[in-house]
Amino acid sequence: MKLSVHIAAILITATCALSASAQTQPTQPAQTHQRADTISGAVGLNELKIEMAESRLKLAANPKVISDLASALEEYLTTTCMAKLPQTLSYAGNPTDPTCIARMQRLLEINPGNPVAICVQHGISAKPCIDAYQDQKIWVVYPSSKDDVDPALKVGLSATTLERITKVEASLKDVNSKYQAAMTPDEKRALLNDAATLYDQILNMACKVSTVGLAPQKGEQSSVEPPEIVQTRAKLLQIPSGIRSDYQREMAGKAQKELDDPKTTPERAAQLKQLIAVIRNPNEFSPQQAANLKRTRYILAKCAEVIDMAERIVPDLPGVTCYRQGWYTPQCTYALKKWRMQKQQETVQGKGTAAPSSKKPSIISTF
Repeated sequence: MKLSVHIAAILITATCALSASAQTQPTQPAQTHQRADTISGAVGLNELKIEMAESRLKLAANPKVISDLASALEEYLTTTCMAKLPQTLSYAGNPTDPTCIARMQRLLEINPGNPVAICVQHGISAKPCIDAYQDQKIWVVYPSSKDDVDPALKVGLSATTLERITKVEASLKDVNSKYQAAMTPDEKRALLNDAATLYDQILNMACKVSTVGLAPQKGEQSSVEPPEIVQTRAKLLQIPSGIRSDYQREMAGKAQKELDDPKTTPERAAQLKQLIAVIRNPNEFSPQQAANLKRTRYILAKCAEVIDMAERIVPDLPGVTCYRQGWYTPQCTYALKKWRMQKQQETVQGKGTAAPSSKKPSIISTF
C-alpha cells in the first residue's frame, strides 16, 4: 500500500511538472537543460503509467483500468504530440511520428470516439475534433459527494487556497462597486480589465484540481450490452481462474448447442456468438462496453461556481471555457484566439489599459 501511494505521488508530481514545462518557453541555456531533464523524466513516468495500465488490462479489463490507460494515453498525446498547441493555438493533425500514431490508434481501440485521439488525427480546428468534444461530460464534484472519483477531488482545495480565494473575491466586490459608480466608458473598460485579471487568478486557484476519465453512462449499459452477457461475465469473474475452465466449458457448450439449433433466429445467433466470446475470455473488454464509456471531465464545485460567475461578468475570458472544457480542446483554443485578437484590437485602437508591473501576470499571457 505504501509503495503504491509513493508511486502515485511521483506520477502526480511529474504530471504537474510536465504541464508547467510544456507551457513555458526556455530563455537561458541552463534553464533549457533543466527543463529538458524535467520533461524527459515526466515522459518516462508517463510511459510507466501506460505500461502498468496495459499490464493490468490483461488481468482484468474493467472500466477503471480502461480509464487509467486512456488517461495515460491522452497525457502522452497532448503533452508530446500536441505539445506546441498552447503556444501556437494551432495543430493541423495527420501526425507522422510513429509513436503518436500508435498511441492514437490504441486510444481509439479502447475508447472509440475519444476526442483527444480524434483531434490528434484530424487537427484541433477540424469538424471531427469539434464534434467529438460535444459528447464530453462535465461532472461537478461536491464536498459531500459519494461518487467514486479521484482522491484528490475528494480532498478538494486546501485551507490556504480557499483563504486566498476569499481575498480575491473581496477584491472583486470592490471592483464591482467601483464599476457601478463609474461614469465613463473608459473607466468601465478599465474596471472590466481589472475584473478579468482577478477572475483569471481565482479560476487558477479554484480549478487547480481536476481530472479526466472514462465513466460508464448510467442507464445505458443495458441498451448497449444484453443483460445475459453482463451477468455471465460477472459470474465467471467471481470464480477463481484456477477452477474456472470447467464452468466455461459447460456454459460454452450450452450456448453452442443453442447456436447450432436450426430454430435459433439470426438475432439470437448474434447474441450467442457474443456470449460464447465472453465465456471464453471474461477478462476481455468488449466493444459494447468500450462504446458505453464516455469521456468525463471532473471539476470541483467551487471551480464550477467561479466559472459561472466569471461567465456572467467577463464571458470572453479564456479561462471560463478552458477550465470547463480542458486546455487542449478546440473550444479553449478558439477562446484563446478570440481573446488575443480582442487585446490586439484594443492596443491598436489605443483603448487597452496596461496592468501595473507590480501585479501578478495573468496566466493567459503564458498561452
